[in-house]
Amino acid sequence: MKTKIEQYLRTAVRAAQKAGDAIRSGFRNLSTGDVEVKGTNDFVTRIDREAEAAIAEIILKEFPGHRILAEESGDSAAASEFLWVIDPLDGTTNFIHGIPHFAVSLALLENERVVFGLIYDPLSGDRFHAGLGRGAFLNDRPIAVSRTRTIATSLGATGFPFKAPEQRPAYARAFKAMMGKCKDMRRCGSAALDLAYTACGRYDFFWEAHLLPWDFMAGKLIVEEAGGRSGDFAGKELGIGASTVLAANQKLYPHLLKEFKKHFAK
Repeated sequence: MKTKIEQYLRTAVRAAQKAGDAIRSGFRNLSTGDVEVKGTNDFVTRIDREAEAAIAEIILKEFPGHRILAEESGDSAAASEFLWVIDPLDGTTNFIHGIPHFAVSLALLENERVVFGLIYDPLSGDRFHAGLGRGAFLNDRPIAVSRTRTIATSLGATGFPFKAPEQRPAYARAFKAMMGKCKDMRRCGSAALDLAYTACGRYDFFWEAHLLPWDFMAGKLIVEEAGGRSGDFAGKELGIGASTVLAANQKLYPHLLKEFKKHFAK
């Protein structure tokens, strides 16, 4: 496994950096025709597609038998026990508006279990990664989740369910309740970076009520390898079909889970 993880890391770093080149060149340099509407409050840019194509090309050249599930191009549908889950640009709305907070996210699943994850911030150069059983790292230095023990002293991060209006009432109740219990909350617009920041202790916890697998798969493993816990709002393992996400250190997680179960029982 050690040799495999090192190979995954080398390939993922090359892919993320190639995508990062495209992202940096397009940042604050978009024309009107570069942005398309996919759905309500859902956008894609020419840069998303260029970054995704660059990632897929590098991965498939190194691992031609692997399958890819990507945000823009969907499932490659190739039969394989290995599945790369890719978000070429997590935080597209920030990117479109010139807000410097977005990331590339890559996760590798082997027989539905996440074995490798990488999150790359192309502007700061910060690179978070983890291999199953190998620990979590920021720029190749080990990281760990925070040691905050109480919700009252914790700093959380979240994202609004802007694509799922039916979840807004429960989300609003949960947000109001948490703002009355924790120290403060941040909403910066990239679930991948929120999870990476939770893994290295910048945030004490992260929660969001409407996500897709490319948003959280890499971050899930990085948080867990950094000593934290993750799951959905029912406390179940985060799999491809999950949509709610909670991540925190070991002390906070059960207390937070109890809170979110109250508001998202259905």
